[in-house]
Parts: sequence; C-alpha cells; structure tokens
Amino acid sequence: MAESMIEKVRRFAGADPDVPDTELEMFCAAAVEWYKSAGVRKWPNWDLWVFWVCNLAAWMYDNRGNADPGAAIPVYIVSSVHQLRSGPEEDPEEDPDDAESGSGEESGSGAGADPGEGDPDDDAENGTETDGNGGSDPEESEPDETGTDGAGGEG
Repeated sequence: MAESMIEKVRRFAGADPDVPDTELEMFCAAAVEWYKSAGVRKWPNWDLWVFWVCNLAAWMYDNRGNADPGAAIPVYIVSSVHQLRSGPEEDPEEDPDDAESGSGEESGSGAGADPGEGDPDDDAENGTETDGNGGSDPEESEPDETGTDGAGGEG
C-alpha cells in the first residue's frame, strides 16, 4: 500500500502518531497552495514535487504558532520553486484535480508580478499620465511665452 501524502508529511515533520490528520492536512494544503501561487503546477505523481510539498508542510507544522516576524520560509524552499516550475522531464500520470484546467498551466502573470501590471486604468501604462489632480504632468508641459510651464513653475 502506497503511503499517503499526509503520512509523508507526518514522517517529514517527525509528528507523533496522535497528531490529528486534519491538522497535517491543513499544512499540506497550505504548502500546495503556496507552490501554486508561486506558479508551480500540481504534480502529485512526481517525487520531486511531493518531496518539496512535504518539506514545506513539515516546516509549517514545525513553525506553527511562531509569532516571530523573522520566521520566513527558508531560502532553500523558496529556491525550489525554480526547480519545480519547469516540471518533470517526462510527464508523470496526470492528476485528476488538474484535468479541468486543460494544460495545467496557470493563467495570469505568474509569481512575483506587480498586481497592477497590465491594468488598463494604470495611467503610466496607457500614456495618459496625470499629476494626480486630473491635469497633465507639469514636467511634460511646454513653457508658455512667460517662461513658465503654465502650471506656475519654471520651464
């Protein structure tokens, strides 16, 4: 019988057998979502993906209740995102949960993208930069015959 993902997380974390599965499931789901939001496709049949998800879930379990703001996810886990984004060399068996997403590629601009990137309302991107008061940027204005830019500043 194959070991479940929860049992793998339990082993990775060194969690006692009396720790409820629901608690470990929460950390496992959070780890899967963390990788998903970083642009990593779900590969439950790829041993390397399973390893990193279990590693992150175990780290989350070990750091539960830690209020230290310096308790950031370790660099070695963050760097695993680059390794996992490319996927396995050979496509492992397709996950039924990903079947409805078509190719499995995430839509959107990916991890780390500026949330406003591509926003049609972003004045700087659509060429209608304003000074924040509805007028054009004074630095872009042509000086009038008085030597000022028409907005009261020197040209």
